[in-house]
Amino acid sequence: LSLGAHPWLLCDTAFMSGSMKEYRPVPSSDLESKAALEDGCVDEQTSLIAQPLSYLQITGMNFFAFPYSLILSTMGLVTLPLEVEMMYPENKGLMLGVMLGVAGISQLVCPLVGYFSDRCTSKMGRRIPYMLGGSILVLIGDLIMMWARNNGPNPGVYISALFMALLGLNITYSAFTALNADFVPKKQMGIASGVMAILQLTGSFTGFALLTFVLRIQDAYLMYAVSIVVGVAVTILSIVGLESPLEIIPPPVTCRDIALCYTITPSSHGDFFWVFVIRLFYYLAVSIQAFLLYYLHDTIGVDNAKETLVIMVMVSQLVGACVSVPVGGLSDVFGRKNILMYTCIFVALVYTVFMTFPPLVIVYGAAICYGVANSALMTVEYALACDTLPHKNQIARDLGLWGVAAFLGGTFGPLIMGPVLHIAGYQENSSEYSKTGYIALFCCGTAFILISGSMVKLVRGSS
Repeated sequence: LSLGAHPWLLCDTAFMSGSMKEYRPVPSSDLESKAALEDGCVDEQTSLIAQPLSYLQITGMNFFAFPYSLILSTMGLVTLPLEVEMMYPENKGLMLGVMLGVAGISQLVCPLVGYFSDRCTSKMGRRIPYMLGGSILVLIGDLIMMWARNNGPNPGVYISALFMALLGLNITYSAFTALNADFVPKKQMGIASGVMAILQLTGSFTGFALLTFVLRIQDAYLMYAVSIVVGVAVTILSIVGLESPLEIIPPPVTCRDIALCYTITPSSHGDFFWVFVIRLFYYLAVSIQAFLLYYLHDTIGVDNAKETLVIMVMVSQLVGACVSVPVGGLSDVFGRKNILMYTCIFVALVYTVFMTFPPLVIVYGAAICYGVANSALMTVEYALACDTLPHKNQIARDLGLWGVAAFLGGTFGPLIMGPVLHIAGYQENSSEYSKTGYIALFCCGTAFILISGSMVKLVRGSS
């Protein structure tokens, strides 16, 4: 964080130079005409929108999405469950919940980091200092985790290092997630969002493939270290010519400013509020994935449910990655809202197929369809969030707040779904849940995804 040049220390120097302006939050609607924005030609003094970018530039700029997804997906589904089983064999369920809770809490830093990133007056620009500082924290935490599991193991040190690593990952992500809104013209936002989605999906696929077929669990930490170094380096090299120092004077930080980082209402954020709600219900709906392992074992009768689920996830992500960029391009032409709404309906239909408890081959087909729909949702919802950002000079703060919706949905979804499955599906003298329980589970998921799709109509200021 020290690399990110504290704004309240730099204000006096900048003020004396006479080269900076007074900082005022400026609504996007007061900054640009629609035609100028779409052409990527908004004046440099009032907007950070760049000229149209090449596919190579967009890919390099979004490359951090690859290690981010690789780390988060494999950490939650492979690394932590196996490490907890090694450290706490008698309380693995409870301690896995603790570690996943630590992972979730670290995401709450995103709006605050985004706020300071938006105000950063470093000569390196607003985003690069926080990406560098966050990635250093990731490396330190990752190496301490590797030491703690190999020397002891030492669970207390491991959990502390886990929090450090994920805190650094979310600091880096908070700055990274604003790059497309900073530098990509509106007419290319769907493409950029599709590129980000395909990198996320291929990152997750690569992580699962390496840990399943190539690497041992103790090698995961070196994989994380290499991926974060390469990912951050490629992204920074891609934006180093686009980043420029902030040429306005940030006012002093107040408690009210900090509170506003975690405040979102229709009056304060307009359409962006409804995009937040759409994302919240979307993550409530997809949290059903946490129970698919039990679903395969209890109702489909799959003996090797764990291996089957890993292969199913990898295949669905690979297929989904193939549609990300085309969907992003279509959303630039035909609009985001229609694609988002119909995709939510499609996911509801996939959940309906799961409720029929079909043969395994049909479950694979449904999972692939779900992967395509999930990829389309990931692509379009990010583009829609960038379209509806309420303040052009508070991009990272608002996108950090948008990211909190995923944390809330991913956290409270299982807390809702778990009791539903247990109450509706409990069978006396059996460790398996009944089909009735899974029908209730998928009905909840269907309701959440349809609510998410219906909220799209409330976004009125964007197509």
